[in-house]
Amino acid sequence: MKIIKTIHLINKWSFILTLALYLTIYLGLIAQIFLGGIQIILASILLFYWKKLDKEQKKHLITYACLVVLYGLLSLTSISTSDLALLYLVIVPMSIAGYFVYVTYKIKNTTYEPKHNCI
Repeated sequence: MKIIKTIHLINKWSFILTLALYLTIYLGLIAQIFLGGIQIILASILLFYWKKLDKEQKKHLITYACLVVLYGLLSLTSISTSDLALLYLVIVPMSIAGYFVYVTYKIKNTTYEPKHNCI
């Protein structure tokens, strides 16, 4: 389906743009907020295609959702040391975002690619 390809493209380019904006650090942090919102919306859209996903794809989406919820709950706590701030504010959310790019890539390539029969 074209919508799955579109979801992956939006996700991939939003992620790449955020990484590029990290050259200025401040703009990267701002872009990361938008990236998180975009990815949550895209994940919500993918839930409408839940029945079309195979078991592995469902597992990846559930894992992504659990990571997002866990990160959200941890964000309610304060970070006391600046050493952990970089990890907490940049590395962890961008790792979760990178994982979701991988998830959408896998869904795009395994669900909607035509299957060829070998005779």
